[in-house]
Amino acid sequence: MLFKAGGAAAAFSLAVSGAAYAAISAGDDEGRSSSGGSFGLIGGESEGQAKASATQKAGSGKIASAQTSTTTVDEPQVHGTVKKETDALPKGETKVETAGVDGLVRTTYEVTTQDGKEISRTPVAQVVVTQKVDEVVLVGTGAQQEAAAQAEQEAAAQAQAQQEAAAQAQAQQEAAAQADGGGEGSGNSAPAPAANPGAGTDPDSAKAIARSMMAGHGWGDSEFSCLENLWTRESSWNYQAENASSGAYGIPQALPGSKMSEVADDWATNPTTQITWGLNYISGRYGTPCSAWAHSESVGWY
Repeated sequence: MLFKAGGAAAAFSLAVSGAAYAAISAGDDEGRSSSGGSFGLIGGESEGQAKASATQKAGSGKIASAQTSTTTVDEPQVHGTVKKETDALPKGETKVETAGVDGLVRTTYEVTTQDGKEISRTPVAQVVVTQKVDEVVLVGTGAQQEAAAQAEQEAAAQAQAQQEAAAQAQAQQEAAAQADGGGEGSGNSAPAPAANPGAGTDPDSAKAIARSMMAGHGWGDSEFSCLENLWTRESSWNYQAENASSGAYGIPQALPGSKMSEVADDWATNPTTQITWGLNYISGRYGTPCSAWAHSESVGWY
């Protein structure tokens, strides 16, 4: 009986061992390899299959990698404007001294894109292709323009007076003859002041001499009224009047006074010489005393 029992136990043990081996063999086919260490049950899901499934599910969304490239861009630089004041131009007038030029800068960028969209741009190199040049504009202050214009006009008047010296001398001789009462006096007739040195040394007698000379220029009383206003403003009809700042002298305020030597050398002391020169100057430059007066009213001098 003991032998039979032992034999039955041995048979049962072999049966269990065979079943276990079958389970292990099945696990090698569906789970990890037998050398991997862990085993799955027959008909169950292995650990490797579970992880593969999870990885596939987690990766169902597409992951795009970033891409890097370079691009070069030309970028303009707008020029500026610089203003400089100058008294060489009339006040308020402007003039371009230097023309402005826009610049050009060439920049190379490193561009990063993902999914076709730019996500960053970094400059890696830059070179100036064209240097910008600022525009320079001169702005006139013109503080000395009036004085310069007056000096220019005076110089032109002096040149004209010199060119007409011969005609002025003849006019002086004719005027002197009229001041003596007319007649047929020759060109060598002495002027009235030679007989009366005090004539013209006061405003009234100076005006009388000037009025007597007006007809020689074809001017009437209306022109004398303008002349009276003009020389009252200039010198108050004082033959010794002198402008301390400019040097203008005499009844007509000749600038310089030595201009009147074209008529006679006694220009500094003889009112008739001064008046003769002054009327000739007005005739040559303005045509009439009223034109000279209008100019004086406009700019303050004639």
